[in-house]
Amino acid sequence: MDIFVANDNSPNMLFHNIGGKRFEEVAVPSWVAYNPSGKTVSGMGADFRDVNNDGRPDIWFTALPTEMFSLFLNRGHGAFEDATARSGLGWQTQNMSGWSNAMVDLDNDGWKDLFVARSNVLDPIGARSYKEPNAVFKNMGNGKFQDVSSSAGDAFQVPALYRGAVVGDLDNDGRMDVVVSVLNGPAKLFHNIINTRNHWILLQLRGTKSNRMGIGAQIKLTTPDGMQQFNQVTTSVGYASSSDNRVHFGLGASPIAKQIDITWPSGIRQTLHNVPGDRVVAIQEPASGQPKK
Repeated sequence: MDIFVANDNSPNMLFHNIGGKRFEEVAVPSWVAYNPSGKTVSGMGADFRDVNNDGRPDIWFTALPTEMFSLFLNRGHGAFEDATARSGLGWQTQNMSGWSNAMVDLDNDGWKDLFVARSNVLDPIGARSYKEPNAVFKNMGNGKFQDVSSSAGDAFQVPALYRGAVVGDLDNDGRMDVVVSVLNGPAKLFHNIINTRNHWILLQLRGTKSNRMGIGAQIKLTTPDGMQQFNQVTTSVGYASSSDNRVHFGLGASPIAKQIDITWPSGIRQTLHNVPGDRVVAIQEPASGQPKK
């Protein structure tokens, strides 16, 4: 696994993992150190997942007003493309302040949406309040994102000093919930009650040769209609936050996952076929498998 670091008012960092033995910092040649104007931003929360289902993890991180929340699409071979403007996130986030954030499929349609815990710095800026409501952006599946925060419920509209945010299915109903910390106040639980007929699956990996939690395992899921999704086992998300290590996939209209391909950190490869959805599936790393090439 590689490591991206959003730096507050300093160039971002991207550490390329070389064989699990050492790292090289490649943010500048990978085009993720600065914004398109060559400037640094007040980077805070970051998530590093495949948001456009092309098999390559992308980077999305938060910042302060006028800086926008940058989205870098992974084009492979160590290069990223800034898609903040053409995705619609540029103009929709230019007046927002963000802390923790997450790429997560909230409506189980097979496309990862974006959640951000918001608030400005402690000191008010002119007439601007430093309390802000959280925001959620729906992935339209065509490279665009739509701010749907206004339809996320009355409780979602309440401004506060939001900071950390973690995602996880707290009641195992297949809809990912969000818990957000509040500075000098109790945390807020946003229970996902989106009315959808879409199916889902949650994978609970357990390593044997690999680490027990399966951290670093890479997963490709294919539905019967040929749609492919990619994710990895990690607890790392956003800012000062640690999430559920179970891996969630929305299956859309399909009640099954046609194929699940897992590459464990040990290099063992495992494939599961026709796995029923709408449930939590425990998967143990096999003793042997096809070696990673």
